[in-house]
Amino acid sequence: MSVNLEYQVAELFRARMEDFAKWCAENWTVTPEQALQDNVFDSKPAGYREGYNAAIEGLSGAIDCFLEESR
Repeated sequence: MSVNLEYQVAELFRARMEDFAKWCAENWTVTPEQALQDNVFDSKPAGYREGYNAAIEGLSGAIDCFLEESR
């Protein structure tokens, strides 16, 4: 049996980063109601919340790109 620790560590890192991206998408997206209650969004242009949410939800793709370029 061959052990490839570099591959195993890389895959563990990828899995944990994907877990983090999923957690962000579940916990950091902002609902319209939250945006109305949070004064940070008051001074932002229309569509800011939607763009913010798209960025948070797109972290998984960003992680994939980062890890591919790191190889």
